[in-house]
Amino acid sequence: MSVPEPSPAGVYAYPRYYAIGYQWNTKAECDFLEACMLQFARRKAAGVLDIGCGAGRHLLELAGRGYTASGFDLRPEMVQFVKDAAKQAGLAVTVFQDDLRTATLSGRFDLAFCLMDTFRFLLTNDEIIRHLREVAEHLNPGGLYVTDFWIPTKWDQIANEIYQWEQTEGDTTVRVFYVQHPDSVNPVSQTFEDELVFKVEEGETSKEIHGTRTRTRLIMPQEFQALVMACGAFDLAGAFSDFDLIKTLEPSCISWRMVSVLKKRAP
Repeated sequence: MSVPEPSPAGVYAYPRYYAIGYQWNTKAECDFLEACMLQFARRKAAGVLDIGCGAGRHLLELAGRGYTASGFDLRPEMVQFVKDAAKQAGLAVTVFQDDLRTATLSGRFDLAFCLMDTFRFLLTNDEIIRHLREVAEHLNPGGLYVTDFWIPTKWDQIANEIYQWEQTEGDTTVRVFYVQHPDSVNPVSQTFEDELVFKVEEGETSKEIHGTRTRTRLIMPQEFQALVMACGAFDLAGAFSDFDLIKTLEPSCISWRMVSVLKKRAP
């Protein structure tokens, strides 16, 4: 397996801080994944695939619930962190290094998911369609693919938004800043650069860790639906403004994350 050389690590070289900073809402998001299977696939999942698993919060939670859990991430630091965490927790998890833009998968799954805004690393229509077809190829009949990614809340402020939150574990507090760079917008390719910044307080020490600026794709709801249709492998089963099947994606409740549920088409 040939894996493209990852870009400079930045915050991704600190998987423990990443795990702490992103630990919010894990249980609710995994509850949502289970609810999607019951509502749209009419069955429980057996095998699940976490695409761009990061520090493995969803992967480990679902493995702990009894699922056969597999995942991959571009960063070798993240992959090793998940392996170590799974071993420490006594969980059977398969995790490997790969790139969602070029991954050639193996195995069969009932549920695949790509969360934490990872889907927007697919920069072109061709990359998105290829990726969707590859995932569909390894889903069982009627299987689901769940994605979530950022969409702008204000038309006149595309790539001008900053989000921040903090999480604490023991004596370590991680403040996460998601920063977009309007100077980098390319309106033709619909891409711009963003980055993550961690401000970490650990005991009496503090540090600030800057990520590298990474080019990502802006994908709007109607555009995503058209790309899903163009791939020919999925139907859009639902679009939501949060990890809640009641909160459908509507202007009155639109949030900065669009959660989409794709269902594999019958042959």
